[in-house]
Amino acid sequence: MCIPWRKGNYVTECAQLDYYSHSSTPINQMKKIFVSALCLVTLTWACQKEEEKVKPEVQKSSQLTAEEQQVADRMGAAISLNDFQQMKEEFKKSVGSEDTRAVAYGKTVLEQVLSQKGCVGIRFYFAKDKEGKTTLVFIGVDKNGNDITAPVNAKTTDGAPQTGGGGPLCPRNC
Repeated sequence: MCIPWRKGNYVTECAQLDYYSHSSTPINQMKKIFVSALCLVTLTWACQKEEEKVKPEVQKSSQLTAEEQQVADRMGAAISLNDFQQMKEEFKKSVGSEDTRAVAYGKTVLEQVLSQKGCVGIRFYFAKDKEGKTTLVFIGVDKNGNDITAPVNAKTTDGAPQTGGGGPLCPRNC
């Protein structure tokens, strides 16, 4: 690319601009690193594993009937943050410092369980993990209040059973 170079009022020569000729400055190197990192993060986020997503056909098949929706609406309620904090603190006082106080689960696994045909909610069970620590495992519940254990209902399109467990425990991961 030729850019006219002015000296006073006259064009004296044609300066050649090479993309790489100015790239050795520290600022330009930092810009390149930043842009490369930004592209990598964006691509990683955009290429989320397809198997982690709830498939549209599964979402559609999991829509509730009016009767199922009524049952689902009666399963628990939202509580205030103040009530939540108070209940949590009361429990914390009753257990040892190393005892499990919480278990976290991601949106993906919860949606997978809830997306089962006829699933109106989730039931959590206290359980012991391989290390003997108290944890929570969960399973979908039908409109009659029964755990969904039948193979025809407890499977996704790929045949995997839909129950949940293995969430990180608090106090290790709070």
